Amino acid sequence: MLNIKIAGMDSGVIISIFGNSVNNSGGNSDMSPEKVLGYIQSGIAIAIFFVSLFISLFAVSGVYPDLLKKGSIDLILSKPISRYSIFFQRFSGAMTVIAGSIFYILIFSWVVLSSKFGMWNVRFLYSGALILIFFYNIFSVLALLSMLLKNGVVSLLLTYFIVFILSPIVSAIDRFSVISSKIYRPLISSLDFILPKLSDTVIGITDMVTGKDISVYVLAGPFLTGTAVLLISAYIFRRRDF
Repeated sequence: MLNIKIAGMDSGVIISIFGNSVNNSGGNSDMSPEKVLGYIQSGIAIAIFFVSLFISLFAVSGVYPDLLKKGSIDLILSKPISRYSIFFQRFSGAMTVIAGSIFYILIFSWVVLSSKFGMWNVRFLYSGALILIFFYNIFSVLALLSMLLKNGVVSLLLTYFIVFILSPIVSAIDRFSVISSKIYRPLISSLDFILPKLSDTVIGITDMVTGKDISVYVLAGPFLTGTAVLLISAYIFRRRDF
């Protein structure tokens, strides 16, 4: 159980966490109330991030496979609605539900911790944008695989494989120059740029919450690649013969 108490004193500020006191008197300690709050909020934001990866992605894995089932797709296409509208409405609907869930937990945690500490770190709420953009990216990948395979379970497992196994391996190969061939090196670098980067997002969340500057790429990279993959998926859905 987390017990947080902050008391202003002439000698400094005392914070009690898990029954242990951290005294910030004298100004020599690195554990200031702002940093402690930042560490706690970073941990919560990262936990929400990983929960969204597993539970939320699992929850939306059937959005497109269910749509493509015989009978369901026939009924939907019989209505005077464009295929692009059908595709993007389902995508935006799922994203809205996930966004609501993410920010509900973030806002609740923010209010509780901020009222305890007496400090309102708004950057904690901004981390929700990073979580949502990364989820947007991998949901786009899941949508593309669902369009190609028409199987929610297989598409979900392949998405997990790309995020947790393939992407870290490709990133390590590119970073440590394991392959020096002039032919394959540009291909590895391009693939590393395209694939979702779990570690970069985790670092970005921590930097965002603790007040550090973050790279524009952490926001723009997943958003641009996710949009490109999403448009390809929509085009496949538009051209498919049912």
